[in-house]
Amino acid sequence: MVDLRTIVRQVESLQERIGEFYEELGALKLAMRDLIEENQKLSLENAHLRERAHMYIEEQPAVAGEAAKYLGKLYEDGFHICNVNYGSLRQGDCLFCLQNLQRTS
Repeated sequence: MVDLRTIVRQVESLQERIGEFYEELGALKLAMRDLIEENQKLSLENAHLRERAHMYIEEQPAVAGEAAKYLGKLYEDGFHICNVNYGSLRQGDCLFCLQNLQRTS
């Protein structure tokens, strides 16, 4: 004979698990949204850097020391020039970038 209490407990357990899955799905959707926003931001930064690089290359003939000036300008414009975070926006000073600037000066 089927125990009604057992069936009710199983249904309640299943309902709780469905609720947990729904919460997990919501958290995954939020994380995915954040990743998409970050990807769009990085794509814009990348396009901006490429545009600046092309403008610089087209305008300036290759002269000794120009690369150091270009890196210095990029750093002043708020971008990393170190190999760790090259091309990404920086917030505050970066010791790696500053070390690169000292080496090229």
